Amino acid sequence: MTTDTLHEHPAGADVPVDPPARKGNPWLPSFHGVGLMTRIELRRRRPSTKGYVLYGILFAIVIAICLAAAIFTPPQLSSTNFEIVLIMVLGVGMLIAPSLSATSINGDSGEGVLAPLQMSHLTAGDIAMGKLLASWTVSVFALVALSPFLIYTFLSSGWTVVEMLTTIGAILLVVLAFTAVGLAWSSIAARAVASVALAHLTTGFFLIGTLIAFGVSTLLFTEEATQRDRYIDWETLAPEAEEALNEAYMTGDFSALDPDDYQCVESEWAYTIAHTEHVAWILLTNPAVMITETAPIVDPETWEEDGRAAPGLFANIHSMVSDARLGPDDELDDYIAYDECAQLFQEAEASEMSEEELEAMWAEDENRWIERQQELANLERAPWLGLSVAGVLLVGSMWIVIRRLRVPYKKLRTGTRVA
Repeated sequence: MTTDTLHEHPAGADVPVDPPARKGNPWLPSFHGVGLMTRIELRRRRPSTKGYVLYGILFAIVIAICLAAAIFTPPQLSSTNFEIVLIMVLGVGMLIAPSLSATSINGDSGEGVLAPLQMSHLTAGDIAMGKLLASWTVSVFALVALSPFLIYTFLSSGWTVVEMLTTIGAILLVVLAFTAVGLAWSSIAARAVASVALAHLTTGFFLIGTLIAFGVSTLLFTEEATQRDRYIDWETLAPEAEEALNEAYMTGDFSALDPDDYQCVESEWAYTIAHTEHVAWILLTNPAVMITETAPIVDPETWEEDGRAAPGLFANIHSMVSDARLGPDDELDDYIAYDECAQLFQEAEASEMSEEELEAMWAEDENRWIERQQELANLERAPWLGLSVAGVLLVGSMWIVIRRLRVPYKKLRTGTRVA
């Protein structure tokens, strides 16, 4: 401070400071701050020897599966092995990245490292985004490590480059969202063990819990239907009539049977039709299902003409999800009443159908089934709900984290260490 400054500001007066003193920790991150925090976090979060051993074993298992998928890739187009490698990328990312982020904030707080960062010129947004990107980068490393298998299996998958990049982008977004969830639990829970457990429970809920919730919810949207069948009352048959009926079943000739010797009874029973179209949205919130919904549509009848591989794992999952979205098909799911008496005593009349008529009837049933399969396979993809859930998790978790990192604190848990 110069002599002129002392004359301008007499004793007791406020003297401006350059740079000005900060009043707490603002929200917004900056590119420089996020980059600096990411580099700091990557250096501090280097695995220990045990960590390298654990990750080495995990990657060895994953690489062995991917290697097997690459070796057994058939010479013709096949998308299944490529899709298995994509699942491995998703699994590794969702296992490792949230585990790292779930210990990032409470771990630093316990070591007395978090408070100096908060008192620096790094904003709460810088710290939160830097920690998020540092943990998420691990999943990018996993993608790079598995890229040779991705490229090799992609070449015979029948996918286009744009389709592959779309699915990989969706995988990275899902991993980023659940990394943010782990970071949010780390900012809420005081103990690292608790935050890691809560992060994995959240991941498990979306991956497995949504499937269970869908199965249970279908019970709430069911319709009772009745079926009435007609049978021969075997208990009232005379020995001669029973013997003649058994003989007719063995020979296939029912012309010698006398209808007056047989008494018919009706049997009515109830069955349930599940209207899954009302709860199929639960499936679409599942991250794994959402990833399959970003995959290309493969027509089971025209895939060769379209230059595709035969429907693989993702295409079959899409068909099952489409079946849930559309609900029961009245033409295919309706039960046909069974009348044993009419079948036996009108057998001669039924046998008068020509072979061409029988084949036409069977072809009609088969075409109806094929049309249903094509409808399921070609139903418009629906990844948007899953992507929206991932976006909400990402934004909501980071909002929680930034609020928890702002200083000065208004309230602290008992026993919380800040410096």
